[in-house]
Amino acid sequence: MNAIAPPLPAGIAAAPSRTRVLIAGIAFSVIWSSAFVAGRIGLDHAAPLTLLAIRFLAAGLLFALLARAGGRSLRLPTMASRALLAGLLCNAAYLGLAYWGLQGVPTALTAVLVSACPLLTLLLAAALEGERLTPLRLAGILLGMGGVLWITRHRLTVEQLEPLYLAAIGAGTLALALGTVLSKKVAAGQDLIAAVTLQFMASGLVLLPLAWGLEGFRLEAHPALWGSLAYSVAVSLASTLLMLWLLRHGQASSASSFHFLNPFFGTLFAVTLLGETMYADDLLGVLPIALGIALVAWKR
Repeated sequence: MNAIAPPLPAGIAAAPSRTRVLIAGIAFSVIWSSAFVAGRIGLDHAAPLTLLAIRFLAAGLLFALLARAGGRSLRLPTMASRALLAGLLCNAAYLGLAYWGLQGVPTALTAVLVSACPLLTLLLAAALEGERLTPLRLAGILLGMGGVLWITRHRLTVEQLEPLYLAAIGAGTLALALGTVLSKKVAAGQDLIAAVTLQFMASGLVLLPLAWGLEGFRLEAHPALWGSLAYSVAVSLASTLLMLWLLRHGQASSASSFHFLNPFFGTLFAVTLLGETMYADDLLGVLPIALGIALVAWKR
């Protein structure tokens, strides 16, 4: 990337091949989905907003250190207000609501619900940014959504879930979709480190008083908590850089389409690492999701 030092291999930013875009998108989904497991572990030892406030502030400080080490200035980026709003939506609003909902919804189902983001992103990008809705891309989005709804419907019939928690995750997913659309123009800029640092620091500072007022900044000093935080901060850095790179080399809806892989990876991690139950219907739902990604990302 032109303005970012070394997290991505040199040369990728210049006319990346479709294979590289696919690899970056799959890597993004793997990293993103694994964060749900880390979050679930962290919530056993800390309140959700407290956990996120610490995570965002730590990520912001690390990005600032990365900028300083690379000799870059941290002055306000171009389109600072748009970058700030996108960051608050993708970080504070999305994860604040998702982590709160994760207290009452299985990790695998949370990943499935968040994978509805591409459909919302496509519709918002068409309405706000004028992105083109081709029949092929729309068919892909609808196929992917069909897989999401299939898995969700089955989960709701076999598990007792609180509607309020599900609504919170749905609202968070909408915030993520809007933030993804707004991030498209931010990603085209040359001062991405400054933009991302601003986004994480602002998100942490917004959640800090909420964590104190609503949760009493509740946390239990436990090795599992520190491990969860360390991994979550690393995920914040890696997934943010990968998504910005994908946005820079494609449309918002195409980059967001990789969220459709989250049900597969989210379920895999939840089953293998948390011991959650996997159903046959989960596997059936992954098939239209994978096909949907192929159609959305396809370019003639």
